[in-house]
Amino acid sequence: MKRIVSFLLAAAMFFSLAACSQADGSEASAPSDSGQYETETTVEDFGDEGPAEGSDAEGEGTGNSNVLVAYFSWVDNAVLAEDVDAVSSPSVIPPGNVQQLAGWVQEETGGDIFSIRVADPYPSGWDECLERANEERGEDARPELAENAVNLGQYDTVFLGYPNWWYGAPMALLSFLEQNDLSGKQVYLFCSHGTGGLAGSVEQIAEAAPGAVISDNIFDCYEEEAASSEEAIKAWADGLGYGSQTEGEEEDTDMSGKRISVQFGDAEVIYALNNGAAAASLYEMLPLTVDAEDFSTNEKIFYPPKELACVETPAASSSTGAGTLAYYEPWGNVVMFYDGFNENPSLYELGYAVSGAEQISRMSGTITVEAIE
Repeated sequence: MKRIVSFLLAAAMFFSLAACSQADGSEASAPSDSGQYETETTVEDFGDEGPAEGSDAEGEGTGNSNVLVAYFSWVDNAVLAEDVDAVSSPSVIPPGNVQQLAGWVQEETGGDIFSIRVADPYPSGWDECLERANEERGEDARPELAENAVNLGQYDTVFLGYPNWWYGAPMALLSFLEQNDLSGKQVYLFCSHGTGGLAGSVEQIAEAAPGAVISDNIFDCYEEEAASSEEAIKAWADGLGYGSQTEGEEEDTDMSGKRISVQFGDAEVIYALNNGAAAASLYEMLPLTVDAEDFSTNEKIFYPPKELACVETPAASSSTGAGTLAYYEPWGNVVMFYDGFNENPSLYELGYAVSGAEQISRMSGTITVEAIE
């Protein structure tokens, strides 16, 4: 695969509706008594981005001619100032988010890749870029593009990547969609964002591409976690049927009947796992010796050594309550609930305690997590 490595612009910033812009990236909210999973009050997102390895901005065939990976990133759309200071400037954080994610999707799917670029590049200065993007949003503008994708007619499937800018998709992405007919094509979205999440971007994309078949299986990640999301986004693409594993012999991920044991002191909790990819990811890492931590008043948590793949994994339901084993994707921690909890779209169910659930509340210190054969 042809690779290019470049150091370009990136940024991650949040803005409240009544506050001045900040250049320190994401802010972590303090936990509440009901746990870390309540929906946060969002702030306006305007953030991305740096270059990725394995990406070709001009579009390159890689073997799967029916798949196109198209993406918009700030780094491909800005004039890099020669005197930009990577230490003091929040704009230079290589490698980048969306372009990096796009490169991994390309690697997994074997599709062609295309960078959506504007004819008039954005400034490399953060404040200037933000000002222009804000003006475009306010005017509902459609920036002129430098070029269109190569013959969209040859593609059946389009993976579309973008950052959340101002509670929605970048206006240049809408230019691309309105200038290219995606009618009848299967479209999968992937997005890098701050605490605003996907916001209104999906609705904007659907309006700009009314004939496209847009999947509700969307990959999204916090911008600060994009660089460590290779395994997760490749698992997502594979779960959609476009990955390298799908092309060969599929791995047996049936978790029916699988159980794990969590031991601490003389106590033990046994969980029955569900058939989701996240549970399979955890099972493959066992055995583990980790530290259990208290969080809020209803849960114990621990951190597995790697992120869990959450494709085809059910969201944790508050109806199951105490005894639920879950995974909170934004923080990468496994959660053992011993009381009720609030639902959150980023909280995924792994299984349920079938023995020893009454012991969870007293769990502390070093624990051992093992598979029960």
